Amino acid sequence: MNSYSRSWLKPTLTLISLVLLTWRATVAPVDPWNLLSPKKIATMILSLAAIQAFGSVLAQYLGTRTGSILTGFFGGLISSTATTASLAKKSKISKDHSPGEVLVFLSATGAMLFEGLALVVTGTTDLHLSNLIIFIGPLLATVGMIVRDYRSHSDQPSSSSDSTFQILPIQKLSLFILAILSVSKVCQNLFGQNGLLVLTSLVSLFGIHGAVIANVQLHESGLVSANLLCSLLAVSLVASYLSKLFLISTLGSTKLRSQAVQRTFILF
Repeated sequence: MNSYSRSWLKPTLTLISLVLLTWRATVAPVDPWNLLSPKKIATMILSLAAIQAFGSVLAQYLGTRTGSILTGFFGGLISSTATTASLAKKSKISKDHSPGEVLVFLSATGAMLFEGLALVVTGTTDLHLSNLIIFIGPLLATVGMIVRDYRSHSDQPSSSSDSTFQILPIQKLSLFILAILSVSKVCQNLFGQNGLLVLTSLVSLFGIHGAVIANVQLHESGLVSANLLCSLLAVSLVASYLSKLFLISTLGSTKLRSQAVQRTFILF
């Protein structure tokens, strides 16, 4: 077995094992507070591992720029928060700053905005321009920043550290996310279901898509007005931006933090 085959043996076996674990895991929470579901935990770890392996393949065969854009976009469709967390952790470990890091961040954000826009368009027949602009405006700004950063950097060969699959950082990152998720769920129980804006912001810290679907359905049922829906969508995006900035600030490198803050300020 050559070195190339050995380098992909570990991620392949890991992903297969995680797929089987996710398939067999139970949905019902295992703790008395109904916070931790084995299937959700396994799914999150699988997503993080898949993003890392997928990004390594794309960077090797398509170059850092194109590979970073595709990694961020497809990872963002799964979970932009998990993708950002994985990116931040990797930037902290890596010795050299890669120009592809900010492309991953922007592409993951763009995927989140694109999916949110699609959910609003397909989920309600009562479309309002204000609801669409909330997503279209930041999406166009994100695309513009991606194009600018793509043109300003040249492709670089991926280093061995970038292409090495490591499961331990993924496990540590999963525990970190679970800890924050547990705290947010406790806060959600304290606020109750009546605080819709608070509930939406808490849910959106870990992904806006569930909050968007729920709020659009409430609007379709006549329980939420168009103006309130617009506010809820805006709260979802703001909470998501803050969540990503928090992850990058606590887990990422100084260079990535500076670039992420600048670009997120534009989106705000």
